[in-house]
Amino acid sequence: MNDKFNYELKQHIEGTLPKWHIYQLGKPGLVLQSAGIPDLPIELKASRLEHKASENYKNKHQFNITDIKDLPKAINEPIAVFNSTKNDGAKIILTDLKDKNGNNFVAVIKMYKDALGKKNSTDINSIVSVYPKDNIAELKNWFKSGNKLVAWQDKEKASRFTSSQSPIAIAREYETEALEHEVPINKYTKISEKKQELNDNSEKNPV
Repeated sequence: MNDKFNYELKQHIEGTLPKWHIYQLGKPGLVLQSAGIPDLPIELKASRLEHKASENYKNKHQFNITDIKDLPKAINEPIAVFNSTKNDGAKIILTDLKDKNGNNFVAVIKMYKDALGKKNSTDINSIVSVYPKDNIAELKNWFKSGNKLVAWQDKEKASRFTSSQSPIAIAREYETEALEHEVPINKYTKISEKKQELNDNSEKNPV
């Protein structure tokens, strides 16, 4: 199933895949089932993938679709699976796949009626969104929530993930922290120096 997905993804990249195509990613393995994802086929509309990756997408998560090669394998060997914060029954799968900036991809799965829209439809697991998650702080909060949001996690992978961040994510978090402490930021200042400056200010002005 993984090889078939990669072959069709190559066709998608080359522009030879029909726009109405629906990727078949097989059924969820034991890990996904233990996280509460039904034992039903997993599908992803090619048109949805194209839309999510586009620079015109409203949430600005533009990415190169070549980055999601091996998606079927990645979602079945995840870092963690979270319950949706919207309480809509969706599951958010944090994978090892990364974009050019080092941000990990997440895939959002919900159970829907057959994506082909047949009259005698059957339930399927539809990937309603896939994108690189650049909000590391939010992901860390999800891990900290414990059983409230964490449906399943690979403890070793999760530990590695929470102790490492992409350079862009680090810069954003320090920038936010600096603004909160009213510390001016020079775009040429090294991130490590800025972090030290914040720590020094915190010691001088304890809360």
